Amino acid sequence: MSKISSYTTAKPNETDLLVGTDVAGPPADATRNFNAGDVAALVKLAGVLSLPAYADNAAAIAGGLAAGALYQTTGAGAAPLNAAGIVMVVQ
Repeated sequence: MSKISSYTTAKPNETDLLVGTDVAGPPADATRNFNAGDVAALVKLAGVLSLPAYADNAAAIAGGLAAGALYQTTGAGAAPLNAAGIVMVVQ
């Protein structure tokens, strides 16, 4: 088998398959194929692709986000958070 770095790259589409581990099984920790579209839907469901937007950490906390939650900046914060779309973690 070739080194993974030797394979060409391609733009993925929803019908592509990804290799992963099904930890729940059965059997436990089985290697499975996962549809890229299903993985994207799962990520979106978890809120990763559609993050709430806040000016800064204080605004995110005031907005009800718990420590460890992800949000993106609105661009209304003080530098360096004065750019929209920076992904942040509530502290």
